[in-house]
Amino acid sequence: MSLWMAAMWGMVGSAVAEALNLSAMMRPTSESGGRWQWPWRDQRDRPIVVFAVLLRAAAGTGLAAAAGAGGLADTAFASFTFGVAAPLVIAKMFDQVRVEPPAEPPADTPDGEHDDGA
Repeated sequence: MSLWMAAMWGMVGSAVAEALNLSAMMRPTSESGGRWQWPWRDQRDRPIVVFAVLLRAAAGTGLAAAAGAGGLADTAFASFTFGVAAPLVIAKMFDQVRVEPPAEPPADTPDGEHDDGA
């Protein structure tokens, strides 16, 4: 199979994974009054969500292309599977990242600057 065919099947697999992910995020909730809603709460968040979806889809496409070029994915199904797996694995990896609030500056002086005695 050619590199381009592997990439295309990877893109299809990534699109399927992202469609399932978006569908799960759009489910009706008690907060939405039982209505389906987009995965962003504010319209300003939309570009970030779209960028994240495109980035994961590109990662799936790239992984499938690399697997095809390396001879690891010889069939359309194998390339499709690489495309599906990449966005899901990336999403799970980022779920493991802990986000902590920023540290507060030291309160040694009234304006928050640290007095080191110099």
